Amino acid sequence: MLVLSRKSCEVVIIGGTADFEQMLKVTVLEISNGKVRLGFEASKDVAIHRGEVWERIRNGARSQALLVSAPIKGESSMRKAQQGDRVQVHYVKRSQDGSVVSSRGHAPVELTVGVDHPRLPGLGLALVGMAPGASTTVTVPPEQAYGRSDPGLVYRLARTRFTENQVLVVGQWVRLTDRRHRRRLVRIVGVGDRVVVVDNNHPKAGQALSLEVELLTIHGEESGPALREP
Repeated sequence: MLVLSRKSCEVVIIGGTADFEQMLKVTVLEISNGKVRLGFEASKDVAIHRGEVWERIRNGARSQALLVSAPIKGESSMRKAQQGDRVQVHYVKRSQDGSVVSSRGHAPVELTVGVDHPRLPGLGLALVGMAPGASTTVTVPPEQAYGRSDPGLVYRLARTRFTENQVLVVGQWVRLTDRRHRRRLVRIVGVGDRVVVVDNNHPKAGQALSLEVELLTIHGEESGPALREP
């Protein structure tokens, strides 16, 4: 057994060739209260399972090898999600700051498998091979979520950019109009008589995400027109 010591945000690479095939990258995302949160990146040929799940898969394979039975009716025809499919999902998104956002109780989110979605960054191809009703959990490192915090996005602005009577407090989020007349949400990090320092990074920048996603439906190509209003 190889024993390594790693700090938060440090990485271990397992296997892999020069062109990154069969590579497994393990990143230590957080160490807290005796628990370690790990992020995994691998080529699509590498399967990643928790130990107890792998044991169930192994035991199930052994049991299946001992059984000779007729296939379950309809099982072979059950469609599995593939890259490019339009699907509907429900999700629960947890951030490192403890905030939770869920689509439960609202309309499902429709997305294309393998295409980045603004509400579910880093989901990637995690839905490939899943059938309707199945769920998966994906840990997304900061760089694949909302990015690392960039010091270059911290600006000093003239106090006149804000309304004269506007109360500014460090840590407060405010909306500003930039020189291109776009509305920006920025965080106040410093307040002076003439200068205000703001952070224009995404509110979740630097945080890893945990995505719990349930696949609800897969839209067949033939069913697309039927969903349109007459």
